[in-house]
Amino acid sequence: MNIAINSEVGALQEVLVHRPGDEIVRMTQDELDRLLFDDILSPAKAAAEHELLSDVLAGGGARVHDVANLLVQALHKAPEEAIRHLVGRSCELAHVPELAPILAEWEPEKLGDALIVGLRWDEITDAPMTLARIRASRLSTTDRALAPLPNLMFMRDPCISVYERVLPAQMATPARAREPLLVAFALRYGLSLGSDSFLFPSGPERAGTAHRALEGGDLLVISPKFLLMGCSERTRPESIEHFARDALFPAHPELESIYAVLMPKQRSVMHLDTILTQVDRGLFLCHEPLICGTPERPGLEVVRLQRDRPPELLAGASVADVLRNELGRDVEFAPCGGHDPLHQEREQWTDGANAVAIGPGRIVLYSRNTRTIETLCKEYGFLEICLTPVQPMAERRELIGAGMECERAVFAFTGSELSRARGGGRCLTMPLRRE
Repeated sequence: MNIAINSEVGALQEVLVHRPGDEIVRMTQDELDRLLFDDILSPAKAAAEHELLSDVLAGGGARVHDVANLLVQALHKAPEEAIRHLVGRSCELAHVPELAPILAEWEPEKLGDALIVGLRWDEITDAPMTLARIRASRLSTTDRALAPLPNLMFMRDPCISVYERVLPAQMATPARAREPLLVAFALRYGLSLGSDSFLFPSGPERAGTAHRALEGGDLLVISPKFLLMGCSERTRPESIEHFARDALFPAHPELESIYAVLMPKQRSVMHLDTILTQVDRGLFLCHEPLICGTPERPGLEVVRLQRDRPPELLAGASVADVLRNELGRDVEFAPCGGHDPLHQEREQWTDGANAVAIGPGRIVLYSRNTRTIETLCKEYGFLEICLTPVQPMAERRELIGAGMECERAVFAFTGSELSRARGGGRCLTMPLRRE
């Protein structure tokens, strides 16, 4: 297949997700900060909510790939050298290089599961004794050889689909460092993508240690002519400049401008898509105080990057101003949480601005963001389609089909468990092809 992402709202044709599994089970309260979670999730409820999301995506016409299945397929098909590189690099990043020769001999299903779910020492036959293992056995509450990857369900971040290429991300935190390796490997061999489908095809390490912080939640593909990128808690300014200069501009002749949004380093706005997502051709869902600004509180500032030019601060221009300048003055911005500042703050925290479009005007959003959904319906002509895990499958499919017939629909799905992990519909999906 070929990657084809030229917008945020074209009809979704193929998408990559990851249903949360036993990697969630292997989390403990002692590791929440390190693993970037605020609380321990219920594995069964999180999985059921994620299945509901996948049903909406499939019901909207998309072919849904799960990265865990693709990884196993890739391990069956990839050359031995590529598998050994994947395992070796994964073990290096996990600080257990001594495990690489052992794991590389495992059969694909067992290895694929271990690389995502993690491993205890007692699950590895003939595991070598090391000082690190002894120390962990005496001082740690877990007998862990390979840490789990609970953040992998946020598929948007580790690899980035942009136009006809995939850009392996540079994760900002050690807890997610292995994810780009696994996702790029799964795409390369599981979907048989050619090496020319990747920017920096040799892997994330090629970018160098000075540029290891660029994640997919900070890149919005608005049109073939311009991108928005968040300069945020998770994406460094040097990384944006580096990838713009050495990868994005050279690979995409039509690309004219990359707009970098200067964001505060805060967990509540860790990525650009936590405060801005596109939901129709001329409509964006946003955290209004930061994207549009007010007379009392200016919005976030923007820097324009262009080919062979130095970065330029667009003094006095908000993100909304930039989008209207590029797309037309009739572009609208629906406020997450409605018009009450209290609910704007509350629903931005619960991913009310983080929607994913399965087609123009048809979006997926957590049902708990009631003020956001009310605003979309009353002011922008959306119809709310309520979906829960307890609905019979036939009823669910009928509702999804009816919503796809509407000009504008918000598929409001139960996500109370998933939202506790700090990511919404866009975070949970990596589109591979849009119409």
